[in-house]
Amino acid sequence: MKGKSRAISKKLSAITLSCLVMFGTVGAVLPTYAADPVKGIEIKADRTELDQSVSDAKNAGAEIVQDADVDKGVVKSEAEADSKRAEIEADYKQQVQQLKDAKKAAQKYSQDKKKYDEAKKKYDEELAKYNIAKKKYDDELTAYNKAMEELEKKKNEDGYMSVPSSQTLQFKSEPSASMQFLNGGKAYSQTEWKTFFDSNIGSKLGIDQTQATNDFNYINNVANAAETRVMLHKGQPLKVAYTNLQNSYVNGKKIARVEYTYTLRDTGISGVNDLPALIEKDPTVTIWYLNSYGQADINLTADFYDGAGHKIDMTGALFNFSSLNHGTGTSSSAPSAVGKPMIEKVLRFNGDYIYISGSSVTKQADGGAYASNDNDSKAKGSRFSTSEWDDSTSGSGKPTWYGAIVGKAKGTSVSVDIGASKRGVVWFALNSDIKALPAPVKPVAPVPPTEPEEPQKPEQVSYHYDILYIQSQVEKNVLDGNNQDINNGTVQIGSVVKFALHTTNIPAGHEKINSLVFSDVLPSGYEVDIEATKQASADYDISYDASTRRMVFTANAALLTQINSDLTKTAKVPAPIVTGKVTKESTTYVNDFDLTINNVYSVKSNVVKVHTPTPKVPNHPNKPELQRPKTGDLGNLPIMILLLLASGGVLAGTLVVKRKKQA
Repeated sequence: MKGKSRAISKKLSAITLSCLVMFGTVGAVLPTYAADPVKGIEIKADRTELDQSVSDAKNAGAEIVQDADVDKGVVKSEAEADSKRAEIEADYKQQVQQLKDAKKAAQKYSQDKKKYDEAKKKYDEELAKYNIAKKKYDDELTAYNKAMEELEKKKNEDGYMSVPSSQTLQFKSEPSASMQFLNGGKAYSQTEWKTFFDSNIGSKLGIDQTQATNDFNYINNVANAAETRVMLHKGQPLKVAYTNLQNSYVNGKKIARVEYTYTLRDTGISGVNDLPALIEKDPTVTIWYLNSYGQADINLTADFYDGAGHKIDMTGALFNFSSLNHGTGTSSSAPSAVGKPMIEKVLRFNGDYIYISGSSVTKQADGGAYASNDNDSKAKGSRFSTSEWDDSTSGSGKPTWYGAIVGKAKGTSVSVDIGASKRGVVWFALNSDIKALPAPVKPVAPVPPTEPEEPQKPEQVSYHYDILYIQSQVEKNVLDGNNQDINNGTVQIGSVVKFALHTTNIPAGHEKINSLVFSDVLPSGYEVDIEATKQASADYDISYDASTRRMVFTANAALLTQINSDLTKTAKVPAPIVTGKVTKESTTYVNDFDLTINNVYSVKSNVVKVHTPTPKVPNHPNKPELQRPKTGDLGNLPIMILLLLASGGVLAGTLVVKRKKQA
């Protein structure tokens, strides 16, 4: 019996060990994209946003390169995997932001590059024009310098400026200009103008009323569509704006707008504070006014603007102050003017006067410029008679310089007072048509175009993937029929022994699991119950090779579908259970198992043990020891029993005989 018990114990131990091996193999099934035979299963954090950001940045034109994967090491538990995954997700988030920034930078660069290409094309065109203009300028500058040398030589000759100067202003004719009043100035009809004059001025002119009225009526009758009738009121500015200028420049800069402000300082006639005037549509023709033989003083302030609405600095511009007559009143003049000087003046100019050699007009002590002596009649000492020199037409050939002076501007505003003494009707024109002999126009150096700055191409941006592996932890348990752990314990022969093959959960982020296989070589002496094992391991297809004692659990299609239903979530792996009995006495059953995932990564479980007891043998010192059957030899058992019974009978008979003799 003892031998048989040992044999059964050994069988049970072998079965138990095999089952334990199987359970130990259920260890490391984790989500992976590329399992590694050594490191384990690869786990990846969600790359969707990172990949999309890479695509978006590339589509925007960013230069994106993929760096080598970053090894984040190996973890051994789901908690460690979660911690590492959070670290990877933070890394991906940072990369996503960098890629978004790269996308924005690429988009901005694309826009800037487009603008640059357009600007560069324009620059190249302008540069070609500039080179032509520069050549022309250089030629003109050479001619200009020669002309200025000639002016220097002739500055004391008749008609030449005493201070050789070049002209920077072109403001001679603007017949297409548009004119408007800015501060409510009233434009009068012919009748309204006449009514105002008769009511407010004519009756106050005293002895000059008849002559002055005749002058007024003449002007009122001949005024044309290019002239606007106005009344200047003492101390009240009248502002006139001119636009649509076609021919006017300062230092090569286009003049887009001119504003004239007229302010009547005085009429020179007691009780008269209004003055009739005709404002010309062409700003270079300027103004006619009725002096009415008084001594009018009108301030004219001129402001010039560029196309951007900025005031232009007029410093250096030469203005024409010409046709400044000085005559003597005759019997045909107004009574108050008979025998009196009749003078036209410019007063209080805010620039500098340049005397024209030989001119009758000079700068005066009162700050004005006019002829001190008669320039109307040779009989009164004039070099020329009025008809010989006074002509407003340019290029007439007449010595118009004789009644002129040049005004050289300073600053942004040009201010001058128009004055007259004992004149009836006065015309004043503000323009650049100076009467000095050739005043060369100083050529304006062309402005070289500014080469656009090419935008800097954004730097290359890289991204990477993080690689993390997990080594699944597997554990084999050996259990009794009540599912109590009996590892390293002792069980009786014939006892139910189960081997549970456990593995840790497959973490979130795993790849598709195509294969999950537990392999367990069962120990000798362990009698496996195939049907019970199948019932306990319904998620697996089971095969068993009795010759090698290898039992294989292969995850079935339903289990794989369940594991792969959502790769972003943790998947649990049910443990296969090997069920059987130990059949050998006095045996230690040792067992472990192997788990293989996707035919790449394998892990071996821990080893479990279970023992069967050794039977006790009775001790008979006076009796020859019976021949004990060999372990597993049950064929001689009946003979042994008969021999034992016979021996017992003989012994009992002997005892009876002895007792009888003693009696």
